[in-house]
Amino acid sequence: MFTIKDVRCHHEEQSIEGEGFGKKAKEPEQPWQTLSRLVHIFKDSNVESWWNLSGPILGTLMDEADYDLQSQYACLIFHLYHIVPRLGSANTSPVNSPRWRSFMTDDFSPLEYSWNWDTRQSGPRIRYSVELVGVNAGASIDPYNQQSTIELCDQLRRDLPGTDWTLFNIMRTAFYDPNATITNMTPEENDRSSPSSLFLAFELGRHIATKAYFLPVKAEQRGISRVVVLDEAIELLRKSGYPCVGYEQLKRFMVTEQGSMLQVILVAIDCIGSEESRFKIYLRSPHTSFASVCEMMTLGSTLDSLPAMARTNLKDLWRLTLGLSPNFSEADNLRPNRHETAGILYYFDIKLRGSSLQPKLYIPVKHYATNDASAAHGLGMYLKSRGQDTYFPNYMRALQRTCTHRSLDADSGYQTYIGTSVQRDGSLSLCSYISGEAYYTNRMCT
Repeated sequence: MFTIKDVRCHHEEQSIEGEGFGKKAKEPEQPWQTLSRLVHIFKDSNVESWWNLSGPILGTLMDEADYDLQSQYACLIFHLYHIVPRLGSANTSPVNSPRWRSFMTDDFSPLEYSWNWDTRQSGPRIRYSVELVGVNAGASIDPYNQQSTIELCDQLRRDLPGTDWTLFNIMRTAFYDPNATITNMTPEENDRSSPSSLFLAFELGRHIATKAYFLPVKAEQRGISRVVVLDEAIELLRKSGYPCVGYEQLKRFMVTEQGSMLQVILVAIDCIGSEESRFKIYLRSPHTSFASVCEMMTLGSTLDSLPAMARTNLKDLWRLTLGLSPNFSEADNLRPNRHETAGILYYFDIKLRGSSLQPKLYIPVKHYATNDASAAHGLGMYLKSRGQDTYFPNYMRALQRTCTHRSLDADSGYQTYIGTSVQRDGSLSLCSYISGEAYYTNRMCT
């Protein structure tokens, strides 16, 4: 495995080359550029292709978020050593769609990145989510593509001693049945994803925090509803000493007229001590009006989670990022969209040993914004109006530096969601999600 010391020395040599005698000093290499010189060690064209796509994106995001060099190197080495070799084939021929079509992103690539916007306490934080793709993904030996992820988790138990896998083990049991009848799990429709079942996510910094996401494939395995699988998962948690009191309020809403239309997408946990871990339930609604958003964020007015100031902030963010007119009707749905991820995504953060229930909204700019430039411009207008735009120029540079295959105003989808939740003072916390568009025409990953 590469060490920070090895690559840092090379970085310092590059940064001073050409200085003196009136020569213009060269711009120092970015950490991802230095590490790119080492990718050939793997002797694997797939590793090289995935690194050429993901290394610059992660490196650029961390650079624009003002991560120090040591953190950038540590996180990129982790990514190159642990993640990139496990991303599967990088075949991007337009004739051949990916062998495993990950549910992670709409073009089926297995990576999504996020820029968690700065607060008064800290600068932006960079995260990314991944579905590792094993060599047998979709075959009878690994129908739901879990083998590679489980292998990595076993390695992380040793390499990241601060992680805790108690909840991971409970949730994997709750959402996947290893004894179910096995069939070929490759979908016949080219516009549908494969049956993804397990994702990991990493929050980057001096210490890398691990998260896990579980899709309720046990529902399809056993021919039951996803709500039943979720209920059974909650019961497993309760038997393990986690009351999850807040779930009852969510469950009551899920039998109402609007709540009954919700689709259970996945659940997420933090791989840390269970006293600190969050338990997040992701739900998608087919209703796309702002009025329906407000109903979801308050669970039909049963949650006191959207005071007047927060509602105003949320409405402005919704309007600006989606490019709606100032006097748009709150009752009108957004334009129709038949994609499998269309609709509005939410999660509800449930305290394992408490009664609180915290909602979060994901505005799907990938489906409903005019284009990526429009979505970013609208977000910038919102941030400026609230005096929160310190890092917005950095974010725009990051988009322009990494979206090298097309202009931001040519299409939508490079930015996928703008996630937001309400803070105690009525302000909004914000997080921008980026797909990378690995399989877009003319993308760098070839």
